[in-house]
Amino acid sequence: MHGIVLKGLKDFVTTEYDHEAWQAIQDGAGLEGKVYVPVTEYEDADVLGLVDAASAITGEEVPDLLDAFGRFLVPPLVETYGVHVDEDWTGLELVANVETYIHEALRAKQLSTYTPPALSSEWVGDDRVKVTYDSERELCPLAIGLLRGIESYYDETFEIEEETCMLDGDDECEILVASSVES
Repeated sequence: MHGIVLKGLKDFVTTEYDHEAWQAIQDGAGLEGKVYVPVTEYEDADVLGLVDAASAITGEEVPDLLDAFGRFLVPPLVETYGVHVDEDWTGLELVANVETYIHEALRAKQLSTYTPPALSSEWVGDDRVKVTYDSERELCPLAIGLLRGIESYYDETFEIEEETCMLDGDDECEILVASSVES
């Protein structure tokens, strides 16, 4: 797991709860005092253990925590990787281009085993993008939260429909994201 995600998780917990909650979550995950650096890679088990511990400590369900975390994570991700984002894009265009311009750029920079989720997106109309997500991590609620975070960051309104989900036994998640106009 890329360090920016784990650093973001710490920032999310300390912002939404407090520093003591972060320490308790680390303790609960058996990762007492571990520091996460954005440019470093960590074992997937770290994030999965931290999320499980966060759920146990806060009483929030894992999908709800991941969704909220995804929403929180968008601004720092756009700030960090904004060089790969066209300033004229809409939020839906960012969704349509995240694999081509951002994940591929990250893979090209890495000389190690960093593996972002298998993600593809394709336009399925003028205002609809189909996102396909596949990862052993099965963090699909985080993907939904990231989509909601993009929606908020760009001050747009999306209709998001998860047609298939790995958590329901499907091979991958297929998520339809449509731009909608508020009345």
